[in-house]
Amino acid sequence: MQKSKKLNQKTMLIGLSLALILVILGVFCFSYALEALDLKASELGIEEQPIYDPPFPDYNLSGSENKWSNLVIGIASTFLLFMVAFAVAKVLSKKRDPA
Repeated sequence: MQKSKKLNQKTMLIGLSLALILVILGVFCFSYALEALDLKASELGIEEQPIYDPPFPDYNLSGSENKWSNLVIGIASTFLLFMVAFAVAKVLSKKRDPA
């Protein structure tokens, strides 16, 4: 049981580290790439007509044009998502183990 718990902790740490590395790469390397659908829409002269006002248009927070603020937001979001997923996993594992 102890070995399994140690393996699970190691797996979570590796997964969280990989997610943080991908956040850093996304902010500094991949965020400048243009999306293919946006390029094709501009070629065809198609304009965006939103059905409603989204809370975060184009996945941006107002005032977060700086790559450092985007990095902080990405890291905070990753940790928040990790904590939610971990809590859900704990609840589901307790339901499965009636001991």
